[in-house]
Amino acid sequence: MPGLRRRLPRVVLGIVVFLAIVIAVRYWDFALPNFGAARYQAVFLSNGQTYFGRFIDRIGPYVKIENAYYIQTNTPADDQAPPESRLIKRGNELHQPLPVVLIPKTAILFIEDLRADSPIGQFMTRENPR
Repeated sequence: MPGLRRRLPRVVLGIVVFLAIVIAVRYWDFALPNFGAARYQAVFLSNGQTYFGRFIDRIGPYVKIENAYYIQTNTPADDQAPPESRLIKRGNELHQPLPVVLIPKTAILFIEDLRADSPIGQFMTRENPR
């Protein structure tokens, strides 16, 4: 019994450290903040898709885009009318995903910062004021 009392603080410490590691891995992006970068970025992918949002370069094979938007183009029934484009917030789809997208780094062609006076940037700022 005396041996158990001596090992109990080590066991409790081990459990606390284990839980701290689990929480850190689950909620931390393992990324350094981008100081001086614009608030929003456009991420162009090799499949032709473009996402707009807050780009986070993570350690590992994936990057993260928070508050992600994309452009949806609808072809009108009239062939003479120009296509109609709308900015769609990720998460409003039928399956209700979170507005966060993880993208393989190998799928990215290039990334651009959006200027503060960009119409897309202004729209996202109005929709996500924080």
